Formats: sequence, C-alpha cells, structure tokens
Amino acid sequence: MVKQIDFSTLMASTVHDMKNVIAAVSQAYESLFAEMPEALQRSPQARLIEQEALRLDAMLMQLLGVYKLEHNQLRLQPEYYSIDELFEDLNNRHRELLDYRNIDLQIELDEPDLEGYFDVSLIGTVLDNALGNALNYCKKTIHLQAKRKDNGILLSINDDGAGYPENLLGAVRHSQASGISRDSGSTGLGLYFAASIIALHDQEHRPARLELSNGGELPGACMTIWVGLPSLF
Repeated sequence: MVKQIDFSTLMASTVHDMKNVIAAVSQAYESLFAEMPEALQRSPQARLIEQEALRLDAMLMQLLGVYKLEHNQLRLQPEYYSIDELFEDLNNRHRELLDYRNIDLQIELDEPDLEGYFDVSLIGTVLDNALGNALNYCKKTIHLQAKRKDNGILLSINDDGAGYPENLLGAVRHSQASGISRDSGSTGLGLYFAASIIALHDQEHRPARLELSNGGELPGACMTIWVGLPSLF
C-alpha cells in the first residue's frame, strides 16, 4: 500500500524545489543577459522575464510562509532596524524595472534616522510584494513613506493607479483575509500572508494594523502598516 502523504508537507517540499529551480534559471539568465546586445537587454521581453521571475519568487515565499504559519514554524525575530535601510533595499531590488518603466519611486521619511521594531525579513517580504503590486498597477508614480505615529511606525505604499476594489477597503486581520478574492482573479494569497505577518507583530493591548485604502499622497491604492515600538514602562 502506498503511504499517504500530507499535502501541505508535500507542497512545502515542492516549493523549496521550485525556488532552487528559479535560482538556477535566474543565474543562467543573468549570464546570458551579460552577453546580449544592448538593444536586446532593454527589450520588453527581457524585462518581462525579470519582472515575472521576481513575482514568482515572491509567490513561492508567501506559500512557504503560510505553511510555516499554519504549522507554527514561523518564529518572530524582532529588532530595531533603520527604515531608511529597509526602503533602500526595496529600491535596489526593483530599480531596474522602475527605470525601464519610467516609474518614479518617491521615498519620504519624517526623520532621517527613523527606526522601527519588527522582524525585518518578514516585514521586508510584505513590503516587497506590495511594491511589486504597485509596479504592476501604477501609471507613473509610487510613494513610499514612513513616519512616527502613536508610539509606533507607520509605513505606507501608495500609487497613482486605479486603486483597490471597494470590497477590499478598510482594516484587514489575517482571519478576514483568507476568504478574499480580488476582482482581478487573484487568489488573495499576498494579502492573507501580509495580514498574518502583521498580526504576528501584535503587542499586549497594542495590535499591529494593516489597512487598505484609496488615496493619500497619490490617488490610487494605498497600503498602510502600523507596528508599535516597545513600551519602556
């Protein structure tokens, strides 16, 4: 008799294998890219490969993250971290696509040495996915902002696209996000993952917050994340 395999465990193992395949393909593409004529390097086809590879990698990261969440394998490792450095990493990761599509990424911090207290790997993944979505839906501008608010840090990504569907607007908790299906046909995986990660950053009597809205510095979609700073008393 064939031993029955738990599907979620099989999926997690497969995701690891797929990430290795993507890494190998990406490495081969980078070597090939270096030998391409400049006109081909700047072609829509080359940029599409780069963009979709980033998107697929992000989706696999989210799937793996959801598996770890559901099996209590995801442990929060919060630390004080520079918001300027966090935003710089996001900018560098998406810089080639931003330049190719002539997208203006505006970065604003209300304090140059602003720090947050969070798991930088998890929050960075959420913001990376949000910035990737903004790149897909914006017209020409994305606004990335951080400021101190209510003894915490408020992060926002806002674009000048068409905005979120009406049914997505408002505060989102991970228990609500699991059933969401976007009008675009998306599975809602990214939002469920983001809401779950933000919920991990809850403090006693001070829950972290994720909210979707339309409008802000720009008229399109706006995702805001609030994560509290540790109380000294």
